[in-house]
Amino acid sequence: MIPRLYETYISDFNTEGLGSFRDLLSVSITRNRNEITTLAMTYPINGPLSQELTEGMVIVADMGPADDEKNQQFRIVDVQKSMTAITLTANHVWADLSNIPLKKNISEAHARSNRAFDLISDALAWPVSGLGFASDIPTVANLGWNFKELANANAAILGADTAGDQANNTMEALYNGEFRFNNYYLTMLKHAGQDNGIVIKYGRNMQSITRDETTSGTYNAIMPYVTYSPEEQPQPDGEPFDGKATVQYLANGTISLFSSPFKGHTPINTIKNGEYLKFVAKTDKQTINNDTWYKTDIGGWVEASLVTFDKSGNYVVNKVDAQGTLEVSDDITGIIVKNDGVGTISYAGPGQVPLYTSPFGGHKSGKYLNNGTSYRIYWKAKDINGTIWYNLGNRDTQWVSSQYFVLSKTGDYATVKAYGRLSINGNVTVMSGPGGTGSAVNWHNRGQYPIYDISTDYGGAKWYHIGQSGGRELWVKAGDNVSFKEPGTVEYKEEDAEKANIQKTAQVPVYSDPSGLSPTGKYYALGSLLKITAQSTSQGKSFYEVGTNEWINSDFFSFAHAVDVAPGEDNSSAKPEVNEETLELDGTVLISQFARVTNAPLRVQAVDLSSYGIGNDKDKLLAVAEAYMKEYRIGYPTISLTVSYEQMQGDFQKLTQVDLYDYVSVLFDEVGIFEKAQCTSLTWDPVREIATSITIGQLPISYDHALNNFVTNMVAKNTTTATKRATHLFGELKQVMEENDQDQKAGLLKLTRQLGIDDQAWRDSYDRLQSMVTSINTTVQDVHNWIAGGGGGEITAYPNWQKPTELRALSNGGGYLRFNAEGLEYVGRDGVARSAIDSQGRLVAESITGGTITGVKLEGITVDGDSYLRSIGGDGKVAVMSGDHGFSYTAPGKEKVAFDWDQNWGVLKIGSQYLYASDIAWIRQQRGGRIH
Repeated sequence: MIPRLYETYISDFNTEGLGSFRDLLSVSITRNRNEITTLAMTYPINGPLSQELTEGMVIVADMGPADDEKNQQFRIVDVQKSMTAITLTANHVWADLSNIPLKKNISEAHARSNRAFDLISDALAWPVSGLGFASDIPTVANLGWNFKELANANAAILGADTAGDQANNTMEALYNGEFRFNNYYLTMLKHAGQDNGIVIKYGRNMQSITRDETTSGTYNAIMPYVTYSPEEQPQPDGEPFDGKATVQYLANGTISLFSSPFKGHTPINTIKNGEYLKFVAKTDKQTINNDTWYKTDIGGWVEASLVTFDKSGNYVVNKVDAQGTLEVSDDITGIIVKNDGVGTISYAGPGQVPLYTSPFGGHKSGKYLNNGTSYRIYWKAKDINGTIWYNLGNRDTQWVSSQYFVLSKTGDYATVKAYGRLSINGNVTVMSGPGGTGSAVNWHNRGQYPIYDISTDYGGAKWYHIGQSGGRELWVKAGDNVSFKEPGTVEYKEEDAEKANIQKTAQVPVYSDPSGLSPTGKYYALGSLLKITAQSTSQGKSFYEVGTNEWINSDFFSFAHAVDVAPGEDNSSAKPEVNEETLELDGTVLISQFARVTNAPLRVQAVDLSSYGIGNDKDKLLAVAEAYMKEYRIGYPTISLTVSYEQMQGDFQKLTQVDLYDYVSVLFDEVGIFEKAQCTSLTWDPVREIATSITIGQLPISYDHALNNFVTNMVAKNTTTATKRATHLFGELKQVMEENDQDQKAGLLKLTRQLGIDDQAWRDSYDRLQSMVTSINTTVQDVHNWIAGGGGGEITAYPNWQKPTELRALSNGGGYLRFNAEGLEYVGRDGVARSAIDSQGRLVAESITGGTITGVKLEGITVDGDSYLRSIGGDGKVAVMSGDHGFSYTAPGKEKVAFDWDQNWGVLKIGSQYLYASDIAWIRQQRGGRIH
């Protein structure tokens, strides 16, 4: 078929268009696996069509022998002219989607490929007529595309999977399909080609064929290693910390400040309950009670459980090392946006209206405005109370509240950017300024016009900015002769314009401290990438430090971009330097099995696997290294064979029947591997209707992303370990009871809060609490020692263990499960039992949860019941204690209420008598302090 030229995309191929390229000099069409096809042509400079050739025109040509490969349209993207010829480059029209972005995000779970394509089509910023899709792939996938991060629609469709931790986020990678392009109709198939039964002996009689060596040019071995830091040691001076807190202690009214947070410290000062403390350092490394300790600005250390940061005026500043990008939603609360317009001061009372330095907690600037005066508007903002503020020029001194500033006087208006297209169907009056301002002129030019801005005048009428004419701005009022009903018009949507204005012009305020109450007058534009050096949370609000005395609300930061680094734990530069250590395999190098078969010289790649949480675990290093070799196919033979049409003779004669995506078989003599391969590239001559060359390559790789398993497991392990450390009750009890005086009390306070026990309850019963904890700690240690002592009993294991006396199962958290003839226990990483059952019938555990607990005796400090506590006697008598109703005693056949709360909790009922507080006091006195 001789290619033909058309002005634009067509659906009727029975026409010749502008003519055929009958005298073309050369033409070739290159098709690559899952890539958009391209056409290259040279044409005489004086050919009949030479004057017609421009970018954007369409060439129709066949790109293969199949029916769906004929009459394919290629859009010219480049025209180069020389003295004798014109060189054309054209892309298949499917590339048009590379020029169309998505207009909204896409998110859906368990979607098939047809549904994914429908969602992409619906999200196109500009519709494409005749767009179609079909697939035979039953796979479902979870979709998540952010339109801001995709350059165009094809970025969500095309893109092969690659080696690494996770799959690429494209339809091609998610559904593992092969594409066939038929103009604007795309087919994604599980197998887009066929098997022709051709066998190629790779490496024999191929001197004239262009090929890559099967095992050369790639690594066939790796040297895996990790670097890690040994466990951090205590820091005598702590790390820098900026914060302010209040002493909150329920004991005798004072607390001690200590010389250090470590064992052996001594008290050096006392602080009264309720006093403020300024902190300059902190540490949680190997401290008493494993708690955080703070160093005060007057010297001395205090434990975290004895102070609070929750009261007004308190704050905590944590050093971090991060960077984020400023982003906002569609709400203007807390930010400023461009707002062009004119408003009028409107104040009911006497005097003048003050101007403020900021809409966000600013103060009066000392300047005032007269009632009824009109001013130009430059910026708009909304504070946390929902009040709108307008800026009249100087952003440091000229902010006025909308309570005293209106847009209802003749000549007032507000203008925002807008996007649309309107039709003028008759004579209209055009103004030179927004909101009906400026001079008027009658406009007789009917037609369609783009909308650049929209202005709302004092009466609420809309005015559209449609451009310029003769140096004059053109503003037309919404009315009968202005319409959005004609084909080609795009109606303006005020909500969309507001959102667009926010994303384009919004700026974020900066505060001098993390309270968010002291604006500096400085602002940062959206999209700014800012270095974050500290974070602070005060009364539910978080702020990030981006410079000296510069704080920004954390709500305006995004950490979703590739260059962003989210804040983690404290990353102060004051941490002591720790020498890194390196871990390698015993054999240093891990060699591919294919390299061993071929005896090829080793090409070793050094691979740093430190990011997989391996630490000092050599077995885990080996497992991750093996997964790396599998994921990146280290040493695996590759296939690359290019054959021209002239070379398709003899053994390669059958290659003339091969089309793109078709399969052939390849025999690797040197490693004894027989594999399927695929035609991955084909160059087609549409005039001669032959493939001038084909390339045979390896089948697409289905990456299993084995390394992702280690990433997932590492996160799960770290989360589990952190949780176990925080709730390891028996281990913490043991540590607390080894302390003295205030340290022991602070440790018990920390534990009771973790267990949800009311502070007042433990204070009233501290001696009993201390005694109970001592008893629990002694029992746990006794059970642990009993089991650890082992015994002579033999543990029988089937089918082939030889008389073991103990079994141990290591856990990810560093502890282990021990089983022998004396019991079963789980031992934490600190060597303290967390749960155990011994041969004497004793059971200890940090927490027991169940439907029913049955026993003869229950002891404890607090017993909580959501409804009531009930005691049943042997003769059927029942005593009940209820927080809602009081105390009652019931005998068989009758009921007698002993104590009954009335509705105002001021009176007790005993039988038929009512007693007041004075009566109860008298009873206590007469009965020696006891109520009978």
